[in-house]
Amino acid sequence: MFENLFSRSGLSLDRLHSFLAFADARSIAKAAPGDVNRQSQISRQISELETFFGAELTLRRGKTLALTSAGERLANLIRQQLQDLDDFRNEQTEVKKTFTVGAGASIIDWLVLPALKGIRDALDQSTVRLDTLRSRSLVEAVGEGRVDFAIVREDALFREAKRISVCQITFHLCVPKCLLKRGVPPHAVDDPKVWKALPFTAGKDGGQLDLTIRQAMADAGVDFRPLIECNSMLQARQLIEQGTCAGVLPSVGIHGLDSNQVIIRAFAPLKKYGRHLVLHWNERQMRRRGVEPDVIGQIAAALHK
Repeated sequence: MFENLFSRSGLSLDRLHSFLAFADARSIAKAAPGDVNRQSQISRQISELETFFGAELTLRRGKTLALTSAGERLANLIRQQLQDLDDFRNEQTEVKKTFTVGAGASIIDWLVLPALKGIRDALDQSTVRLDTLRSRSLVEAVGEGRVDFAIVREDALFREAKRISVCQITFHLCVPKCLLKRGVPPHAVDDPKVWKALPFTAGKDGGQLDLTIRQAMADAGVDFRPLIECNSMLQARQLIEQGTCAGVLPSVGIHGLDSNQVIIRAFAPLKKYGRHLVLHWNERQMRRRGVEPDVIGQIAAALHK
């Protein structure tokens, strides 16, 4: 059986592993940073695999290599088979499996970390690896088997994708009281005229949420020029807690804010913009890794809490 695979030289676990390292890094240099000899070896091994399979696995785009459709398929096959072998080895040696959970940076901090005990309980105390990516990149990673479970925006999924609802995100205007004149009542910050005089923090990444907040401010008649532009919502919250800036935070990010120090009000311009977060997985990946449907339900329940 499989004599055709082993009748010629050129196929080996080491070559397959090198190809996967390149595919995941999307660059030979990034697959072996600072190691010129290793980079040369990976390049040679890719050529050897192309000869063995009789297919172009890469193509040149400018100064870099990219995967062809055949290369993408081979990378997925390698990833699946190596994962199966690693799981089998762990099972035989009674070592717990490793599962990767992915989400955006703020969702990791505000939603996943508090749920980690419940997630590990559901996965029989397996090791959990956290990966930070945007929703659409996470959907791709789940499809390729690089991430086992992802918490993503529901609108990033295609209709047939597997999902369980986790939570509905709403948005809140958070204003440190120290930024307001003495005696100003909390409800006064509902007035966009008040916003014009406040120092704000916002994102700088041009992501969907950042653009939506900026547009909402513009629609409310505010010439929105943030005092500080942040890399993440985590940084924005810290600036709000320090009393440096006002800002708009998602509902999962306001827990623990001191109501004696910060006024928290529903952000009216985004009242109808609620985001639905879901737990997403690849059904075939779960079958191959021995994860039963009830386990996935337990993970979703842990995130609900």
